[in-house]
Amino acid sequence: CFMNSVTQCLSNTRCLLEYLVRDGYSSDINTTISTMKGDLIRAFANLLSDMWNEGGDNSRALNTGPFKSQIQRFAPVFSGYQQHDAQEFLRKLLEGLHEDVNRVTAKPKPITEDIDEDLDDNQKAMESWKRYLRYDDSKIVDMFVGQLNSCLQCSVCGHYSVTFDPFWDLSLPIPSKSGQVRLAQCLDLFTKEEVLDGDERPTCSKCKERRKMTKSFSIQKFPKVLVLRILLFM
Repeated sequence: CFMNSVTQCLSNTRCLLEYLVRDGYSSDINTTISTMKGDLIRAFANLLSDMWNEGGDNSRALNTGPFKSQIQRFAPVFSGYQQHDAQEFLRKLLEGLHEDVNRVTAKPKPITEDIDEDLDDNQKAMESWKRYLRYDDSKIVDMFVGQLNSCLQCSVCGHYSVTFDPFWDLSLPIPSKSGQVRLAQCLDLFTKEEVLDGDERPTCSKCKERRKMTKSFSIQKFPKVLVLRILLFM
């Protein structure tokens, strides 16, 4: 069920479907640092092509065996026929597709210097994104990866620090109340400022001591395809 639901969702994601079914991915296959050397993305592209074969018999059964074999090679945890979390499968599949067409063909030397604190937040975000693309840069990243802004502010000195992290999906909480809940409410709860106090107090980089702080998230860069995971907190 988890594999079928994810496959159905991705098969109806237009930008991904066109990239795979129209064979746009073939020239992007990474034959150096990809563990699968293109086998996973070929198997998935062939499955989607069979699903959308307009000249075929719509009542026929599709053979998912070749795709299942390749995803099991890439992620052995999905071997067999046990049930798994659909979100975990989606993340692993997207990571595998990305790896097969990663534009980075040789691992670059790591950058050890921190991002310049004198830069404004937008410049820091751009530099952080640039550093991410040094290792992970593909059409799959172009479609599915966004950037999250995480801000901590000290309640004593007022100093705030901000970090920018890539994300493949967002886990949104559902407000614990009865009645109809809108997606905007889940996003509001996700970005709501949180107070960190007691044992969870972080160390302020300016005070050099553990302080009561506020923490908040915002989306710095939206991906073309935003993947949301909805969680219920009681």
